[in-house]
Amino acid sequence: MANQTAQTAVRFTGLPSAHRRIREKLLHYYELKNGQKNTPGVLVKEFTRSAADVKMPLPKEMRTEAALTKTVEYLLKDIILDTRKPYNLVYDFIFDRLRAVRREIVIQMYDARQKIIQLEPIVMFLAYSRYRLCGESIEKFDPKICNQHLQECLTGVLCCYEELDGLEPSREPTIRELDRRCFIESLYQVFNLGSPESFARALSLPGYVRQDATFKLCFDICLAFQQGNLYKVLMGFPQLPHILCAVATIKLQAIRRSLLQIFTHAYNNKQLTVPVHYLLRLLLIDGPTGLQDQCRHYNIAITADRKAVHFNKTDFNHNVELLKPQHERFVESKLKRIYLPEVVLLKKFK
Repeated sequence: MANQTAQTAVRFTGLPSAHRRIREKLLHYYELKNGQKNTPGVLVKEFTRSAADVKMPLPKEMRTEAALTKTVEYLLKDIILDTRKPYNLVYDFIFDRLRAVRREIVIQMYDARQKIIQLEPIVMFLAYSRYRLCGESIEKFDPKICNQHLQECLTGVLCCYEELDGLEPSREPTIRELDRRCFIESLYQVFNLGSPESFARALSLPGYVRQDATFKLCFDICLAFQQGNLYKVLMGFPQLPHILCAVATIKLQAIRRSLLQIFTHAYNNKQLTVPVHYLLRLLLIDGPTGLQDQCRHYNIAITADRKAVHFNKTDFNHNVELLKPQHERFVESKLKRIYLPEVVLLKKFK
């Protein structure tokens, strides 16, 4: 029985590291069997930084491609749905173990097709987590680090797509490959909304990507943003599917601020006011309280009856920081209808 437990414990990690961590009681909460103290469950290889005095791992310490795939699936099927602890702790554990997966991909010099299989779900996990934890304090979640790793993984996947296009120019992707690529390309566009580089990439993609309905919607939103048509941008956000919609709303507070600034110039008149119900619909704000928070933050006046907003360009506070991204009702309604592992593992796209 002890031997069987040990085999279970080291399914997703190197043997020497696993035995050392068990012996020194360094197991993470999610590696303990049913949360029992000092009782090993399923261990997953932790991330270790490269250092000058650290030797290159031996081949026997490396996981096979199949083992890495099973590791990613285990983390994004079982652990991501574990509700015993707050999600920021789930995120920290998965984030660390996926970094170890990425490190082994580099060490073993996987080819483009092998990298894509491993990196696409990691992209989806980071994108979902970026929205899920957007309201957390910096002590619990660092959005800059998440953004950095999401951008790195996205760039890595896109480079693999380009490499395969160059190696196999006449090969038509399977429907499954096409769906996955179109979704990741769409995610890259939304995540980099306003970036000239991402917009230029969209124009140079193969026709089978540009003709995809989801990608077309994302491109239209990015084009509207480049043209300064923020109304069309905001009206496009709720039409996006689940994770894309969630990632898009990370940009929402900046767009709201820009529109409010425009209104302070367009309606800079003592006699003019703008109805609250119109602003709620335009800015995708759930209710009057949310709009009041925006007005208070940027020093915008609301009429005494709270039915209209009075804009004044000299009163607008340009110096305050952007409001933090928050969970939006139109996104939450979409996320409630999905089975998360299916989405992050790119088995379902809408």
